Amino acid sequence: MVHAPILSLDLDPQSATPLFAQIYEALRRRIISGEQAANSRLPATRRLAEELAVSRATVVAAYDQLEAEGFVEGRTGSGIYVSAIGSVELPSQPVVTQFEHDFAPTTLQPLQPGRPDMDLFPHRAWAKCFAKVARTEPEALTQFMDAFGDPELRNAIGAYLSEWRGFAVSPERIVITAGTADAVELCVRTITARGGAIAMEDPGYQPLRSLVQSLGLQPSWMSQDSEGAQTPPNAPFAPPITLLTPSSNFPLGGAMSTARRVQFLTWARNNGTWLIEDDYDSEFRYAGRPIPAMAGLDQYGRTFYIGSFSKIFSETLRLGFLVVPEFFVGAVRENLRSYGAKASLSAQRPLSIFMQNGDFHRHIRKMRRIYGERRQILLDLLKTHLNNFGSWTDHHAGMQIVLNLPENVDDVAVSSQAARENVICPPLSTYYAQPQNRSGLLVGFCGFKPDDMQRSALILKEILENHT
Repeated sequence: MVHAPILSLDLDPQSATPLFAQIYEALRRRIISGEQAANSRLPATRRLAEELAVSRATVVAAYDQLEAEGFVEGRTGSGIYVSAIGSVELPSQPVVTQFEHDFAPTTLQPLQPGRPDMDLFPHRAWAKCFAKVARTEPEALTQFMDAFGDPELRNAIGAYLSEWRGFAVSPERIVITAGTADAVELCVRTITARGGAIAMEDPGYQPLRSLVQSLGLQPSWMSQDSEGAQTPPNAPFAPPITLLTPSSNFPLGGAMSTARRVQFLTWARNNGTWLIEDDYDSEFRYAGRPIPAMAGLDQYGRTFYIGSFSKIFSETLRLGFLVVPEFFVGAVRENLRSYGAKASLSAQRPLSIFMQNGDFHRHIRKMRRIYGERRQILLDLLKTHLNNFGSWTDHHAGMQIVLNLPENVDDVAVSSQAARENVICPPLSTYYAQPQNRSGLLVGFCGFKPDDMQRSALILKEILENHT
């Protein structure tokens, strides 16, 4: 009988991490990196337990979790074998189409939340950058040099993250993506397999929830309090992925406290899990500088950081970026080699020039000033017309405000009636995955003139008078 070779695993009996979790994490890393080859047989549980001087139950628990997440599979009468991760039923094409549909530009209706004002787009400055590349280095518009994206743009993003988001990162860890969906999908392919678990904020962004479910992940929900999302409860196994929006939560608004961020980072280290930081519209703070990214606090290298240009620059650009932990750079490159890069190339070098010459920073400052003025107008309108029907919290940030309604008010009915009057304010209750009694409306301000917001506020007032 041929035995599978014994694995060399370094365990720390003094660690706060349980031994079965250490074995599970060590094997998962070997499988993801390719060190443990697909279709290779793992040692029998009893034999590995003897070699590691642990109980057989400890090894069984680690194997069971690997099997539950799709990293290994049991073959009756034969043993436990490493799954061919590349052929696990993750979609061969990105699920960008369905997800990005929610970002697709449509006619902007008051008070639609989360949408930038594209009338503010700096068309002439952008055209000059594009023309310069076409004139001086046209090959940069059509020839891929690196699967991670244009080197000049990655350098510019690195400088931007250092100046605006509070953490330094090597361009070698930056990947240009086709947006948030592409970045999340790349993280999922790299970290886990179909059937794995992912912790997500509740309430949260609906298309993102649909995306992870379409990728075969099983969400577990993190409720939120005044400090942000709450760390998942202690359990035998932590989910391999936790998706967070610490700088500006959607839809509630507000930033995660520093103490809670540190708590998540410590929890991730202790449980061998990985964090994905979706830095949603973090630039739009209207008091002081943007709050530094959580990735800047991460001393353990467990955070994937996602940024996008859709809110701060253009919805049609379809470009974003992903900062990859050092441990996963090789695995991400292999994923891109297998599935192909999805980010459009032609806009990458022009965008690098736009960032390097200061146009990008000037554009952000202009948008922040104008959005801040419009936000104050909306707050004044809420106070004048809707103060008797609900409440709100001014987080001095974001692209929308939550108008909290009494629990007995049907926010879906109110939202539907408002939509018939061409006022778009989605119901807060629909953003929750778990049962709850929250009622409210999301009201945006970024793309609207004072007259539009005034008319919309009066329409909402009339509707709410009939619902309270």
